[in-house]
Amino acid sequence: MKFNRITMRFTLLLFILWAQTSLPAQESTRLTLFEKLYHLDSIRLTLTYPYDSLTKSNNNEIDALISIESTSGSLVTNQPLTLNLRGKFRRMKCNFPPLLLNFKKSMLKSLDLKNVDEMKLVTHCINGEEGQLNLQEERMMYQVYESITPMSYRTIWVTVYYCDQNHPAVCDTSAGFLLEPDGDITNRLGVCEKKIFNPQEDSLLFESYGHAAAFNFLIGNRDWSVIGARNAKLFFDKAIGKYIVIPYDFDFSNVVGASYRRETLPKTMLHPYDRIYQGEYFKDKAGQILKSFYLFRDSVINTVNTAVNPMGEERRNQIRKYFEKWFDMVKKNKPGGLMYDCVCPYTGGL
Repeated sequence: MKFNRITMRFTLLLFILWAQTSLPAQESTRLTLFEKLYHLDSIRLTLTYPYDSLTKSNNNEIDALISIESTSGSLVTNQPLTLNLRGKFRRMKCNFPPLLLNFKKSMLKSLDLKNVDEMKLVTHCINGEEGQLNLQEERMMYQVYESITPMSYRTIWVTVYYCDQNHPAVCDTSAGFLLEPDGDITNRLGVCEKKIFNPQEDSLLFESYGHAAAFNFLIGNRDWSVIGARNAKLFFDKAIGKYIVIPYDFDFSNVVGASYRRETLPKTMLHPYDRIYQGEYFKDKAGQILKSFYLFRDSVINTVNTAVNPMGEERRNQIRKYFEKWFDMVKKNKPGGLMYDCVCPYTGGL
């Protein structure tokens, strides 16, 4: 009898140890919703809500229903979620606001997905062809940066049907793209997002900062700042004790050239499509940063040419030539001539 009790206790102990080790392993193998969608094709989102609530309401949160389909079939149908309206500037200037999709934890659990329940949906700002082209252009910038480094936001192109709750057959259709949640980046890279202003230079991973600074120079984007925590997020990597920099929001870049963009030009810029290097950190290493980034030339050009994106051939060619002129400028100059505030003049074609 005593032997049986010892055996039972030992068996119970083994079971507890197994449960403690197997649950984290099971959790690590589960996907997030973004990861699930990232491997699907031709994704269609249907959002059903009170029709005027996104554009004519002061509410920041709208109750809605979502359906998600792809070429693999239906993932969810008419599941409740909350639409959070983002972007104060965009809400003032645009026909349509950017959205944060806040999914119900119960829905994620029913799909056996990890509990990363918020996802940004980048929407059209302007109605019509211009708004759709701007989406293609900005998404292309994310695709180019992703081809350079894994320390980047991944994106998913989607078709969105915006439907009237009171008349479900009345829907507007637009393209858009989903932005990888910060929780997914944490899982993928083993880092943790930190909201800080004006970090010390020696706290930044030089390589990742250099990539972000050179890339924003390449695409003609001045709407970013690590010091001001604007359109560049910091993720702390415990393994190396440094912050990595991941840029985002490229709609104010010259490549997108959004008609709602309003900027004051520095004195050294003669044309709005001139490009200026404004890396706030490692200023004494600007030449090294830009020369190192030149090594990505072939990858950048190849992505513009071949990335899965509905963008037409003519627009791809214009962007490719705009990038090639920048790479030619970097190649032609010695590191000492590539300094903070150096300008790559616009010569047309974009």
